[in-house]
Amino acid sequence: MKDGITVIIPCYNVEKYLDSCVQSIINQTYKNLEIILVDDSSTDNTWKIIKQYEKKYDNIKALKNEKNSGAGYSRNRAVEIASNQYISFIDSDDYIELNFYETMLKQMKKEKADVVVCDIFVRYDNVEGTDTRSVACIKPTDKYSFINNGLAASPCNKIFNKDQLLKYKFLEGTMNEDIPTVLAILVTSSKIAYNTSTYYNYIQRKSSVQNATLSNKRFDIFKALDALEARIPRNQKNKKYWDAIIYNQIIMFLIYVIPKENDSKKRKQFLKRFNELSLKYEIRQNHLWWNFLAAQGKKHKVYYRSLLKLTCEKHYTLANLLISFYKWYSKNVNKSVIKENITIDDIVFMAKKQSEMKEGEFKLSVVVPNYNYEKFLYQRIYSILYQREKISELIILDDCSKDNSRELIDEIVEKTKEYINIKKVYNETNSGTAFKQWEKGFKEATGDYVWIAEADDYCDNKFLKTVLKPIKNDNDIVISYCDTAFIDKMGNVILKSIKQEIDIMQTGHWDSDFVNEGSKEINDYSFLNCTIANVSSVIFKNNNYSKYFKLAGKYRQCGDWLFYVKVMNDGKISYVDKTFNYYRVHGSNVTSLTKKQKHFDEIKLVHNEIDKMYKFDKKQKSEINKRYKFLRRVWSLDDGKDK
Repeated sequence: MKDGITVIIPCYNVEKYLDSCVQSIINQTYKNLEIILVDDSSTDNTWKIIKQYEKKYDNIKALKNEKNSGAGYSRNRAVEIASNQYISFIDSDDYIELNFYETMLKQMKKEKADVVVCDIFVRYDNVEGTDTRSVACIKPTDKYSFINNGLAASPCNKIFNKDQLLKYKFLEGTMNEDIPTVLAILVTSSKIAYNTSTYYNYIQRKSSVQNATLSNKRFDIFKALDALEARIPRNQKNKKYWDAIIYNQIIMFLIYVIPKENDSKKRKQFLKRFNELSLKYEIRQNHLWWNFLAAQGKKHKVYYRSLLKLTCEKHYTLANLLISFYKWYSKNVNKSVIKENITIDDIVFMAKKQSEMKEGEFKLSVVVPNYNYEKFLYQRIYSILYQREKISELIILDDCSKDNSRELIDEIVEKTKEYINIKKVYNETNSGTAFKQWEKGFKEATGDYVWIAEADDYCDNKFLKTVLKPIKNDNDIVISYCDTAFIDKMGNVILKSIKQEIDIMQTGHWDSDFVNEGSKEINDYSFLNCTIANVSSVIFKNNNYSKYFKLAGKYRQCGDWLFYVKVMNDGKISYVDKTFNYYRVHGSNVTSLTKKQKHFDEIKLVHNEIDKMYKFDKKQKSEINKRYKFLRRVWSLDDGKDK
């Protein structure tokens, strides 16, 4: 076999998308490519387009199936004739970054790996959703980290050796054909490499197979798992891998897929079929399921736990009614608290209203850090301009977004600059961390106080007036903030208050407004956990915080907590018991075990930093040790001795 890469693209009725896909391969910086396009008896012009490519490029081969046989058959057929040692798969309506193959193969050879994996950027075309980068691995040295991932079975963000694919062929004639192939290869690989320098663009469309109307074919996932079990036995040796597979492939199917069916009668049948097919997997014993529950808000926790319990106990009618009620509740009760379908005209109108306001007692700078949040920019800017307090300047930062954010920002700035003091600051390269953007915001800000208003969040129009009120009475306040609610990707409220989550000692401290010395706040409460849920809920006194940002930038999970502690140590902190800030939780926020371990390790490091500042007493050390034990239990982490 040759030392190059064969790219295999199964195609079916993709005349609208195929050019984008193929061009992203042809234009790769790595050129030693063989491209095999397999048409699965399309009924549109797909085959015609494929033949045109074959005629134009010497390295493109065209295959056509005699009848529609599915992606599994198409892939297996192409693998058998592939000339190269390395194999890559791309779905015909997706595309890849231009350095995809160069960086992926370099990483694979450098680490002498059996497989190389990169992140997946999930992009929504004509489906409601938020473009997100789905991280493929948190701990590259741990094989489990690659498998405990909702998109682990995708063959498209990986490069394989041909021998692996000949040994573990794709399942033919079913959906989820990739599960017994990709997961078997991951489990049996001696070395998996992880590349963070590129990513695969996975396009979500209403017409795609995974977004098609729910049918019995979706239950092919159980056939795929049966085939995987024949290759990777469900024994004690493979238990942790199977726990992750069952959680991601089966439990999440019940939680997120079946409820999408709107026909109540069909949905009840699907619940019954799900239970019958899932019995042998004992899903209620799965520890990752209980971790998932622990991470939910109170109402959602009740819903998810009840749904699984009722389904497993064959109470299909009740489970079905529960889904209907939950969908109704989410649509009619937990709806967005801000105006929907905001336009540029709405933003201009609010800018004019802002221009008519009188200057307040303090100059206030609003900084909006953005990265790929074009879908939320109008809503965020509108919520800022809608405030009942005068804004001195609005600074929009863009961290080299890959979506259309900058077009929107240009438009917003151009159409509002005659009414408000607004400017844009664009990075030429991505900073890699939110803290660098926060720091840049403070350097750009000229106001007495700074509000870091993240681009994907929004707020009530009384937010600024409320959090500024304590500051007007006490110049020593360096942080003033309010309660935070959680919203979903559509802007609907899913958790009305964060108080229960931050008050883990159940002190009742946040049940009323307060102004406190920063040092006392740290010693009594913030020493244990981060007590500020979201930076968008905070107004900071403007100062040079460079040394604090430098320290916070060393952390991936807990840097914000350490930053808040350092700032509040410089003065007083005030809190207003009003939920006027809304923090958006994206679908990719589900945390893997390895990410939890990383988070746990950082919690310990922050505790060490705070201990250097104040020296923990016995009571504080006792609370910290209780916290460690709790986190180890709910996150299923290995026990260990803490210093």
